[in-house]
Amino acid sequence: MSLNQIVVLKFGSSVLRSEADLPSAVHEIYRHWRDGLQVIAVVSALGDTTDQLIRRAENICGRPEKSALASLLATGEATSSALLSLALNKVGIPVRLLDEVQAKLRTVSGSTDAIPVAVDAARLARESRHAVVVLPGFVGRDETGDRTVLGRGGSDLTALFIAQQLRAHCILIKDVDGLYTSNPAATTIRPSRYARASHETAARLGGGVVQPKAIRFAAANKLRFDITSIGAAGVTEVGPLNDQLDGVHSRLEPTRVALLGCGTVGGGVYERLAAAPDLFHVIGVGTRTGVRARAAGVPDELITSDLEGLVEQPCEVVIELIGDTKRAAALTERALRRGRQVVSANKALMAHAHKLYESIAEENGATLRYNAAVGGVMPALETIKRAKVGGPLRSFSGVVNGTCNFVLEQLAAGSTFSAAVCLAQECGFAEQDPGLDLEGFDAAQKLILMARAAFDVSLPIHAIARKGIQGLSADSLKQAQERGQTIRLVAECEKTSGQLIASVSPVDLPLDHPLAQVTGAENRLIIKREGGEQLIVFGTGAGRWPTTEAVMADLFEIRRQESAKELEQLEACA
Repeated sequence: MSLNQIVVLKFGSSVLRSEADLPSAVHEIYRHWRDGLQVIAVVSALGDTTDQLIRRAENICGRPEKSALASLLATGEATSSALLSLALNKVGIPVRLLDEVQAKLRTVSGSTDAIPVAVDAARLARESRHAVVVLPGFVGRDETGDRTVLGRGGSDLTALFIAQQLRAHCILIKDVDGLYTSNPAATTIRPSRYARASHETAARLGGGVVQPKAIRFAAANKLRFDITSIGAAGVTEVGPLNDQLDGVHSRLEPTRVALLGCGTVGGGVYERLAAAPDLFHVIGVGTRTGVRARAAGVPDELITSDLEGLVEQPCEVVIELIGDTKRAAALTERALRRGRQVVSANKALMAHAHKLYESIAEENGATLRYNAAVGGVMPALETIKRAKVGGPLRSFSGVVNGTCNFVLEQLAAGSTFSAAVCLAQECGFAEQDPGLDLEGFDAAQKLILMARAAFDVSLPIHAIARKGIQGLSADSLKQAQERGQTIRLVAECEKTSGQLIASVSPVDLPLDHPLAQVTGAENRLIIKREGGEQLIVFGTGAGRWPTTEAVMADLFEIRRQESAKELEQLEACA
């Protein structure tokens, strides 16, 4: 992704208690990544892993030799960093895992309570332009090359040090959404949260949240940083600031969600919702037979075939993932007319009747989000909308159908067309009937949504020159390779002399072209402004988990906005 701002996110052991918490960290990373930021994730060991390793060392040797102990403790962070990288990879977010050697994180002051003094900031900035960077925060190397660990609070300190070296923003992700006047877990009466806090106040109150040596480093360098929790709207900014308490504070109840459809993506969304009961409450899962819902772990009492009745039940959000356009249309309209927030991944429906739904939503105080309808985990619509803020757009072009790209890649490897399609289906990249993908209709529908975001127009499907990949074969790809080219199904739209020219077709591309370098089910989009500036965004565009992550991102955004709205209302009444 072509970006220009860096955020350092630190995930501690209070947040990453076990492998079950990795998807929550992925949600938080994706939130910032899809907002156009370069993300560096600094990770602690899972849960009490470090304490367990210390006990193991002491069981073997009462007074462990420090360099050997440092090497042992480093394995905890190496494991958690690798696991988080795999979790990001699962949902299709590009990731680059670095260790302390690759990052050149140098320390002084001993083996087990070291202090960072240098890091390869240029490499971190460069790597984060193309992928989320994940690295352990507890481990470094001294001037002799020996491994060191940074002691209690080391990961907080590393995150702040890296942010200082990169002039980046640092957010410490904790199990509490900010700094409070007293421990919110120790009383039934909710204490006040600081909107802003001085380093001195953070040092006095935050020992259980941020380690003192990390705060001392921030104070010495006049650094500002945030303290918050996963999915929270609230945050405490710490820095050379005057203390300021939130006027009021509300603990938002779990968002009630009605899930329509529990197929490939719906099952993934249910799994993620069920894993976050403090944030989301599933009131029901609408499905035709219930077979796939039960396979996804949905309890019988939540399963219903009465989707219309489910939409009528009290809830804040309706997620539409049934795919059938006619019934999905009726259910979406019904939900919006009742003031529900609607999240959809239905590109066909959104391409066909977006204006109608936007009008109904506005009339009823609802919103309609469908970022998951284009590009899977690739934030296509979000990036286009951000790009427009910097000036008018001239064009966009992209590989936006992971199924076709996967099939083309298999053809290039010598597969037959039918075998390539079958493999795509086995891998979850193609539907049972892949005709809409292979004939270019899927890409054309996505093009309509992107054109609307880019140029504020509603292109009819017949205005798009469309050609699919059915006529291609292994020989077609081989001939292109002999010419020093490759073939990709490209969706493009350009504004020329006030007119839009739009097409979806197989295109011969030179091997060094950004779209030629797309592999597997990856999607990639090139956005060009009138002034010539070019933005590139990418990510996996097909499959269960990439689309699930995009749906969840819309849900988290709704929750944050609802929390902010409730806070504003409480402040107005105070």
